[in-house]
Amino acid sequence: MTQEQILEQVSQIVAETLDLEGLRLDLSMSAVDIPGWDSLANVQIMVAVERAFGVRFRTGDIASMANLGELVARLESRQARMTETSY
Repeated sequence: MTQEQILEQVSQIVAETLDLEGLRLDLSMSAVDIPGWDSLANVQIMVAVERAFGVRFRTGDIASMANLGELVARLESRQARMTETSY
């Protein structure tokens, strides 16, 4: 998946979780930029992201992500590693 495809899928997850139709996210955005993204929503979003992408993040990994760009980069990296090991 490309970075844009990953961001689109994450955007859909966030929009569904927060019930925000037409939500458009960009890589520089963080939770403070998105209405309703509080600590409980963060847990729900991260669980949904982990399920959708077939990955698991440690709590420290999640806490250290400053914005969506970092989340997308980590998902992209994990997917690349999963693709390499499947060959």
